[in-house]
Amino acid sequence: MKNRSIGRRVAIVLLCMSTCMWLGGCGLINNDNNPEELYIQTLSGLAGEDSFTFTGKAAIRTQTQKGFRQSIAYKGTLTEHDKLTIRSMQPAQTAEAETSKPMKISNYHAAESGFRRQDSQWMHLSSKGDGLMNSSLARFNPLAQLDAISRLPKQVREASSAARGTKVLRIELTPTAAKQWLSEQLEGEMLTIRKQAETMDQIRSYQEKRKLADIWNKGNAQMKQMLDHSEFGMVYYLTIDKRSGLPLKLSSESKIRYLNQHNQEEQETLVNDVSFAP
Repeated sequence: MKNRSIGRRVAIVLLCMSTCMWLGGCGLINNDNNPEELYIQTLSGLAGEDSFTFTGKAAIRTQTQKGFRQSIAYKGTLTEHDKLTIRSMQPAQTAEAETSKPMKISNYHAAESGFRRQDSQWMHLSSKGDGLMNSSLARFNPLAQLDAISRLPKQVREASSAARGTKVLRIELTPTAAKQWLSEQLEGEMLTIRKQAETMDQIRSYQEKRKLADIWNKGNAQMKQMLDHSEFGMVYYLTIDKRSGLPLKLSSESKIRYLNQHNQEEQETLVNDVSFAP
């Protein structure tokens, strides 16, 4: 009789554990976790999802211009755990073209890029549409952003402005880490541009290919020189659902201060907001 009672208790415990797993963790947020542990826990929860979507908006603001110089809206879809498609939902806009109306995401997309996760890296597989915009879409992959944050030196603390039912983490990369991460992204974009140009049908003769290589080498050298003499800052805000333990929103502000071709100091800020829909 005693053995039968113990068996029932074990079965109930196993059933509860199983139910928690299927329902997403039965409140994965542990209030005893410090902010960095909470970040790792949230990232692990998201890594367990096989499919979800996200929508994002990004814009660039300069020190010399009022408002935003360029903006882009995009949408991403994760399928089969490791396959990701990111689409720009409208062409980039200049500041002069912007109106007082909020930017809406339309069904039209100017560019589309496909990626696959392999050995913890997102490998570029395919591109459609605007080649220049395609080369930048990888930078708006929030999964790559979150993975990079986890491995880079940073300061993580809990923000006090969280809405009910959520927690917000403020994550600031060290200046060296911010420079490393932005450099990796820009160098990846330059390589994508080169590969796309090399496969263009109209680039056939040796002279055309040599001219293209010279242009790319010059641009790449200028980019590296600018990065070597620039200052960087990156701050992220991650909003987490306390009930599911999954991210709801990732906002970031990336600042770069550099010397332009006229040896004048300039500052640009990239503001990016991503909303998840697991």
